[in-house]
Amino acid sequence: MKLLRQDGDRFEFRFARRELEVFRNVLEAFPVTPPEHHRLSRGLTPDAHDPDQALLSESLAALKVEWRKRLETFLANGKRFVRDGSGCRLALNREEIEWLLCLLNDVRVGSWVRLGCPDPDKGADDPERVKASPEDLRHVVLMELAAHFQYTLLSATDGTDGVGWGGRGT
Repeated sequence: MKLLRQDGDRFEFRFARRELEVFRNVLEAFPVTPPEHHRLSRGLTPDAHDPDQALLSESLAALKVEWRKRLETFLANGKRFVRDGSGCRLALNREEIEWLLCLLNDVRVGSWVRLGCPDPDKGADDPERVKASPEDLRHVVLMELAAHFQYTLLSATDGTDGVGWGGRGT
């Protein structure tokens, strides 16, 4: 995924064929973050009978349902992804990018939570990290790919269009 051009608040990205497939698969994983992960305060024990916590949970659940419907429409829109010989182009406005960043963040953080919030400072030989189920591996891949797409979108919107994995325009 690479930024082709920007015109004001319009951004056009280019995907290689396989890359678009990966992007779509990452987005289709949404939502990943477990509802119980969101709490009013990290210092408080979650209380199912707390009306404020219940309101937060209900609001987030409704938002995720709304975003899921929007995502399905987004991915089903044949005019959104303009195919060419070796891939496709995708035009987005700033608001759409911010929404995609929220979806990707849910996938990235949710995958990390489902992996048990591993400490990145522990070594690869740590017994907790050695045994990985297929579901764990799926979440590792989702987490890394979501981060990659977030980086690309953020670097396009902040004007750095930074060098991503494998160099500019990966």
